[in-house]
Amino acid sequence: TPDVESELLIKALRINTLSKLTFVDMNKFVVLIKDVFPGISVKDIVTNKSQQQQEGFEEDKRDLSENQINKILQFYEATKQRIGAVLVGPSGCGKTTIWKTLKRAYEKLGQQVKVHLINPKAMPRKQLLGNMNNDTREFS
Repeated sequence: TPDVESELLIKALRINTLSKLTFVDMNKFVVLIKDVFPGISVKDIVTNKSQQQQEGFEEDKRDLSENQINKILQFYEATKQRIGAVLVGPSGCGKTTIWKTLKRAYEKLGQQVKVHLINPKAMPRKQLLGNMNNDTREFS
């Protein structure tokens, strides 16, 4: 049905977009989605976590704000969909808390996590994040 397809599309857009937005831009994005898909309920990311996964995350959850938990879940979705993920933001915004909490949760589940911390000033930006060829629109 069209409503089910719209819900799936909204979920895909939210999963792939929300983690990249600031709080202000996130609110604008939610309003935009409501305008494009009127009458379709827009829900936060819902993960189908087993009891074991919930226990792995529960210990750290009580010390975190709701916004941090949402960002951790968004980062979790990113790690499931991509080979690698990058956390970017100003000092003190919670990048370390996000990846360390998720890493501990994975480790409690017996899953190995590889983390590579890089000083962004240690290499050229194109080498660190990749480059888009404007003529061919090819990313490398």
